[in-house]
Amino acid sequence: MTWPNHNQSSRFHGTLQEGLGCFIYPTKRFKTVTIHAAWVRELTEPDNALGAMLVEVMRRGTESWPERIQVEARLEELYGATFRADIGKLGDKQLLSFYITITHGQFLPGNPDTVRDALDFLTEVLDRPHRVDGLFPSSVVDQEKTLLKRQIAAIINDKGQYAMSRLMELVADGRRFGLRKLGTEKAVERVTPESLSQFYEAVHRDATFLFTVVGDVDENMVQQYFSEHWRKPRHSLSTIQPLYKEGEAKTVVEPSEVRQGKLNLAYRTHLTAQSHGFPALMMYSGILGGFSHSKLFMNVREKASLAYYAYSRLDPALALMFIGAGIEFKDYQAARDIIEAQVLAVKKGEFSEDEMTFTVKAYANDILSEQDSPPQLIGRHLEEILVGGGQEGTALIESLKTVTRDEIIQAASGVELDTVFFLTEQEESGHEE
Repeated sequence: MTWPNHNQSSRFHGTLQEGLGCFIYPTKRFKTVTIHAAWVRELTEPDNALGAMLVEVMRRGTESWPERIQVEARLEELYGATFRADIGKLGDKQLLSFYITITHGQFLPGNPDTVRDALDFLTEVLDRPHRVDGLFPSSVVDQEKTLLKRQIAAIINDKGQYAMSRLMELVADGRRFGLRKLGTEKAVERVTPESLSQFYEAVHRDATFLFTVVGDVDENMVQQYFSEHWRKPRHSLSTIQPLYKEGEAKTVVEPSEVRQGKLNLAYRTHLTAQSHGFPALMMYSGILGGFSHSKLFMNVREKASLAYYAYSRLDPALALMFIGAGIEFKDYQAARDIIEAQVLAVKKGEFSEDEMTFTVKAYANDILSEQDSPPQLIGRHLEEILVGGGQEGTALIESLKTVTRDEIIQAASGVELDTVFFLTEQEESGHEE
């Protein structure tokens, strides 16, 4: 399967073919070059825990630099290059990501070929992680298991994150996108050097591989290097499957040891980033709750004083919109009523030209600020690839500028409440409607 670059105005050059993609954003804007490599796999249990473990174990050592201190020393030799590993989630996919950012050789004495050095470093990390007799060291695995379990527990203790993850699970109703990117503590506990090494071999052999570079680079050299060092995987992922379904909305109230109520609502939008009407949907969400001038912020938080925070945001991959608010426990019904009233008001076209103008300007500021961050540029482009299309940068800003009132109302007409989740004080009893 070949996924072309759907956004013709994108600065990224490249295509994804049969599970292997190399994308280059040539620019003289930065003195650094940022290189990102990611394996992309379907979210599945218990393998999500293995994916989260793998990136942390791999960043700690390679065949040439088996100890973390040796990895750090090598980065210092590369003129203070920065390197990090990360686990991400987009829709029903898990992304095992590795970033290296290095100063371009033209800004250093002797004009060293730092780009090739960075490519060699990343290749070493990906292809030759430190193993003993084919297995990741048990001491490293045990340390990272402890750290990952702490990270999972921290998410549960962060009630805002926990409420959103629970809402996603309820909306998913068994679909893969409801799974947590870090897996579960039980799954982490079952990880062994053997199972992690087997998982690495499977990912290295089978997973879709995306390679992205931002900076002033020789595109031909990077493409040649890529073609020489990476081969097509056995499997090629499909694009993310959005949530298209019908049905009555449900409400779930869950008691917990929490000091502030967390009210979260999920709406089906029927539009993804590749949809023609997505810019209009962005305007709808922005007017509703995307910014400090938006209706949720002004009416729920400022005027009614019913929320400590109130926002809306879109999931461009899953065709969902989320609304979140932190409220007093006793204000649940009042806050929900006024939130739903704002949703209805925008659907009915009860918004001003000024609100439209402010929303376009706010989005433009956010989009333009991404141009100053290579990781954000890369993240946005990966989103476009995995969704299967969409707009980026100035092209998206221009589309937002042309959205009409009627188009916003039309996009809003397809927005339907799916699930309400309220995290409340322990004395309350959970129920579903």
